[in-house]
Amino acid sequence: MKHLLLAAIGLFIVLAAQPIQAQDKPTKAERRAAALDLRSDMRTWFEADVYPSLKKWHQEYDASLSSEDLATLAKYRAEAKQLKDAMRKDMMALKGTMKKGDRDEMHEKMEALREKHHDAMENIIDGVKPIIKRSKVKLRSIFDTNEDQIEAWRDKAREIMKTWSSEHQGMGRGGKKGHGPQGMGLPLMGQDGKHAALKFVLWDGTMPPIEDEMLGNDPLNGQPGQNRNTLGQMKVAPAPSGNAATITVGNVPNGPAKLEIYDMNGTLVRSVNVTATNGTIEQRVDLSDLPAGSYMASVNTAMGRRTAQVIKE
Repeated sequence: MKHLLLAAIGLFIVLAAQPIQAQDKPTKAERRAAALDLRSDMRTWFEADVYPSLKKWHQEYDASLSSEDLATLAKYRAEAKQLKDAMRKDMMALKGTMKKGDRDEMHEKMEALREKHHDAMENIIDGVKPIIKRSKVKLRSIFDTNEDQIEAWRDKAREIMKTWSSEHQGMGRGGKKGHGPQGMGLPLMGQDGKHAALKFVLWDGTMPPIEDEMLGNDPLNGQPGQNRNTLGQMKVAPAPSGNAATITVGNVPNGPAKLEIYDMNGTLVRSVNVTATNGTIEQRVDLSDLPAGSYMASVNTAMGRRTAQVIKE
């Protein structure tokens, strides 16, 4: 097993969070705008080119497990997701209570929170390790078979970063370790195979959320992000669907948006211009000429994206 799956699962998370220290000290608004540009480019690419393949491999892995292991894993995945959500909420609550200028104190408290959540995650990892051991042959097969594809994604990520850097001169490429394109980007793809496998196994198969840190906000500053209001969940009805499906997303900004449907190879099969009114997008999509199978629906709004699986019978 090589270093591969962490690259795929965390690719847009890792590369989209870019609070960067620049030589000409850009303003907070400029940094946020630059980070939004990068996040948008990376997320669009990830959803179209990476996520469908990654989801397919994930389903293939789950299908190889015994019913008992799959049930146990589902429990640990839910616990891991709840833990991450709790971590996010705790961090934002701490950020909201601290006064501007108390960066050292906030840093200490954030480190204490990370340690607490790390200990809880270790308990989850201990429960998952036996399943990973029993399924290591399948994991190795998935990783090794798709090595060329993931290496191609690495190249594409570099290309996106290079384009972003050329379009945002003066933002720099430095910053604290783990906070710049190099520190938070490609080097993380060199994680050991065990770490990559663990990330893959505990992943619940959904698109990672867009957090405030991914929108260019420094988690140590005292200002809440401008995009803290998150999009509502995407709903597909009926599920499974027949010749048509109605796709609904709430808590979206009013105005134009785009609804896209991809097959599991990442090929765009539908693109519909939609309009959000009263904070909601509700669109009926014709699926009659599509073969039965799984598809990914993606709605792109001014506030970000939402995705969901569409199953046509």
